[in-house]
Amino acid sequence: MKKLHQLFPLTLGLVAFILALSSCNKMDDIQRKYAERAEQVYLGKVDSIVSLPGLGRAKLVWYISSDPKIDRTIIYWNMRKDSAVKEFNRTTAGVQKDSLIVKNLPEGTTLFEFRNVNKEGETSLYSSASVNVWGAKFVDGLRARTLTGFDFDYSQSIYNLKLSAATPGDSVVYSQINYKNAHGEEKTIKIERDTNNVKLEDFPDGGEFRFRTVFFSPKGIDTLINDYKVFKAPTAVAERGTKISFTGNMSSKYFDRNGETLYEWNAAGDIKVYTLNAGGELTQSESYSGIVPRATYRDFFFYDDDRFIGITAANAVSMHRIVDGKLAVLSASFGTGFTFPAFVPARGYFFSMTATSGEMKTWFARNDATWGSPNGVAVGTGFAIYNPLLMFNRQTLLGVDADGYLWSFPTSVSGVIGSKSRIGSGWNRFKKIISVGTTLFGMEGNGDFYVFENFNATDKYWVVN
Repeated sequence: MKKLHQLFPLTLGLVAFILALSSCNKMDDIQRKYAERAEQVYLGKVDSIVSLPGLGRAKLVWYISSDPKIDRTIIYWNMRKDSAVKEFNRTTAGVQKDSLIVKNLPEGTTLFEFRNVNKEGETSLYSSASVNVWGAKFVDGLRARTLTGFDFDYSQSIYNLKLSAATPGDSVVYSQINYKNAHGEEKTIKIERDTNNVKLEDFPDGGEFRFRTVFFSPKGIDTLINDYKVFKAPTAVAERGTKISFTGNMSSKYFDRNGETLYEWNAAGDIKVYTLNAGGELTQSESYSGIVPRATYRDFFFYDDDRFIGITAANAVSMHRIVDGKLAVLSASFGTGFTFPAFVPARGYFFSMTATSGEMKTWFARNDATWGSPNGVAVGTGFAIYNPLLMFNRQTLLGVDADGYLWSFPTSVSGVIGSKSRIGSGWNRFKKIISVGTTLFGMEGNGDFYVFENFNATDKYWVVN
């Protein structure tokens, strides 16, 4: 037993010696392996990369270190499937700037990788930079100037245009208009960024012009030009309208319902309904005696579906239906303080207008006599000069100024008013103008009604005197 206790420590020592010897042999092998391998030498890598976008191209600027062994720089992109080589010509012993323009790049972000190399096959580590290359989508998204006013002066053959103001940081250099004048001569007008009004002289009715904007961003290398937008002046039409047998009344208010029937609210508070027939003739189909008394309501108009809106003498907004020849009240007052002197009904909303500034506000009323949102938003000013002022075909505001010119204002379904256009002259001949769908009626002071069927509020210039 004593001999076995003495032998055990000797055995453990022998095992430890063998393991240590084996470990040393492995370490020697690893050291010998790396000692036999040549030392890896890296060239100085590309530094301080700056990328400048262009239209379908990019300018890349970088710096080469003082490493004298660099012969060229290779630039990779498209997952290193594409590349370009820039030979390096050293002109100074220190850090040196170099650059290259890479063309035929897709619009969007491109990652570039840079690597310096030499004739001995030595390379640098990679450097990288991204650039957002410009294309058609980018140009279309720039803050181009827009045309906000179209005033075709038919009598003077001048097209007066108004442009939106240039804003800081929009990169606009100038805008450009091309057109042919009445003699067929090509005209080009350059509009500087601080000019907001321009005249196209000797402009023919029905003529076209093309408008575009030129940009330059200091962060890029290319001048950018958006696509031309084509605009057309209205074509002049000498049309007095066709007189119909219907006779109107100056004290009555007329309004459209669903583009098919004309409603008359007369001084006695009666509601009369007329059907629109062929040739623009009107035939009375219904009459409701005294159901909307003028002492109670100072304004009344069709709104939507079978709903009517009234503005009471106390300046409250009320909502109604006409049921069995009587005025049914859905809400006697779901809005108060409506002291505005004039209202223009549309579909799903109506405008109010102030007397002095002519400010127009949009009001959204639901058919359950509650309000939508946002409400009472100002959408324009200066409308007090137009009389009459009405909504045509639930899409376009029409107004006649003191000189008898007819103006058109496109409106959106959310009650936003667009750019105005002059579309006629001599319209002060009419004391009232009434729209029923796409049919327009003009009423002279003696009550004579003239009809303009399929009236066009965009492409025609209506000379009615």
